[in-house]
Amino acid sequence: MTQDPTGIAALDERIPFLLSQLGSHVADEFKRRLESLGIHPRATAILLALAETDGQSQRELSVRLGLHRNVMVAMVDALEEQGLVERLPHPADRRAFAVSLTKNARDVLPGLDRVVRDLEDQITAPLSKEQRAALLTALQRMSAAAGLTPGVHPGLA
Repeated sequence: MTQDPTGIAALDERIPFLLSQLGSHVADEFKRRLESLGIHPRATAILLALAETDGQSQRELSVRLGLHRNVMVAMVDALEEQGLVERLPHPADRRAFAVSLTKNARDVLPGLDRVVRDLEDQITAPLSKEQRAALLTALQRMSAAAGLTPGVHPGLA
């Protein structure tokens, strides 16, 4: 009769532990790689959301990314200080500002994309093309089943 592993050996047989272990490693590595661009991981969500639809109000960004408005204000303030975004009058709402990417941000975006792609390639290097596609599909299904918003990290807030 085969006995289930116990203790620390059992952790290596548990998907939640492996996902957490790998997630922590990837998050640390992502942060380290972004340092060369002078970007904090939390800022990437705002930059990418603006790259998709520039000129959103802070409220629109807040809703899209699931951030409290006070957190969004602080993050936009920091990005503005870095010269990556600017607040302009919102064309449809006189009470709001449109947050727009600066030229500096547009220059940084290709490097950000490269960091993400390089890290993905490194972390999935042991997998075949088919295994990589299957992993992506499985992770997307699991995220959707958990009720997570696509493209939004729950730790962002």
